[in-house]
Amino acid sequence: MLSVWYTWDMASERAGNDIVVEVRRALKRGLMIKPGSGLVVGVSGGPDSVALLHILHELKEQLGYWITVAHLDHGLRLDSAEDALFVREMGRKLGVPVNIERADVLSLAAGQGMSVEEAGRAARYALFEKVRLSSGAEATATAHHLDDSIETFFLRLLRGSTFRGLRGIPAMRDSIIRPLIRVERQQILGFLNERNLPFRIDPTNLNSDTDRNFIRNRLFPTMEERFPYFRVPLERTLEMIGAEDRYLDELARELSSRTLRREEDRVILDRVQLLAAPRVLAARVLVAALYETSGSVSRWTRAHVEMAFKIMRDPNPGASADLASGVVLRREYDNIILSTRREEETLADLSLAVTGPGRFEWPYGPMVLDFQLVERDIINDLSGLGADEALFDADEASFPLEIRCPRPGDRLRPWGMEGTRKLKNLLIDLKIPRRLRHGLPLLLKGDEILWIPGIRRGRAAGVTPATKKVLKARAIRHEVGRIE
Repeated sequence: MLSVWYTWDMASERAGNDIVVEVRRALKRGLMIKPGSGLVVGVSGGPDSVALLHILHELKEQLGYWITVAHLDHGLRLDSAEDALFVREMGRKLGVPVNIERADVLSLAAGQGMSVEEAGRAARYALFEKVRLSSGAEATATAHHLDDSIETFFLRLLRGSTFRGLRGIPAMRDSIIRPLIRVERQQILGFLNERNLPFRIDPTNLNSDTDRNFIRNRLFPTMEERFPYFRVPLERTLEMIGAEDRYLDELARELSSRTLRREEDRVILDRVQLLAAPRVLAARVLVAALYETSGSVSRWTRAHVEMAFKIMRDPNPGASADLASGVVLRREYDNIILSTRREEETLADLSLAVTGPGRFEWPYGPMVLDFQLVERDIINDLSGLGADEALFDADEASFPLEIRCPRPGDRLRPWGMEGTRKLKNLLIDLKIPRRLRHGLPLLLKGDEILWIPGIRRGRAAGVTPATKKVLKARAIRHEVGRIE
């Protein structure tokens, strides 16, 4: 990945100074930063964060704040260290302190049961908060812009989302601020071109393999052919959704004050009042209670909320269900109790039959597993080693398949290794927390474990030159049906 000078058709966009004015207005309008306080700027070296850093540096004397830079080297590319050097040199030229750390994101993803993208995000924000606290800064600025917010809107719309999930990316969240959130990507590129500012290009953003890149690189250009200014009305739509969502939150907080109470390590909900309340408000109270029980690391989906409503309506006054992240939901007559499951307790022995291509939701995670049959000759990478995607010979891994929880005595023949290993020992070596191990999905053909989605595939059913059809399996975590 190299530093580049990006050229752009300046006739198609507003002048670079307009972005500076917009950022200044955002900082003052939303009270994002107070005079005399500090601001951590997350800088990857890409165009968006480079533009943000230069704009904030230009405004800092006028608005009376100071800035410091945070950069995380994810270690996912051979040339990632060059990004760090680029950011350090940029900080030196601007006279701004630069804080750089390196993280083994692949190991973090495996150890925490996350996707690589999710683990990278968690590591970045952990660094931002660490720098913010150590430097005494008030807030952290990230370079999310309007196109990012619209991409998020479409991503959640197409995958299925609640009303809250369709808000896009908020301008402020806790100590995170996003001064560029009303600025379009092409304005940013025009600003960089106008100021002759170099930046780094991540080549993985140029392909359309991921859903977000597909929306950015293929859906947006097609939309622009028919609706060249589609971002303007969509920005208004996101603002209206955000305003209405905040109003619903106010109503949900009022309902929560009447229906929720805390008792030691338990959250207790009034079943009768929740069932009598509008479902949209009751669902918000349930989600807030789930997060209060599990912490913010968990991701609660519509499936979990539906399970909670099912328990509330169940005629059995002692009905219960194991949810994700070690949380147990049970009914005690007219109360709904949320508590943390003891580690020694195991999950229900859930098993799903995979009878053909399609998507199958796994509630403990949460995770959706997607299965497709594709022709052998369109597959370029045959390694099948990906944690979140695995390829199998469709004849050897023929339907029906099974998805189930781990059982005592399970063994795996790991890809690239001889012999077998106890599944329990493998998960311990990978530092998968015990509370997550019980609910991991396993993909099996008969008694053979083909894949531990998100972690490791087995040796069976590998794709070879003789393979005619390929079974492509993909793990989609924390996004499908996600409740934001």
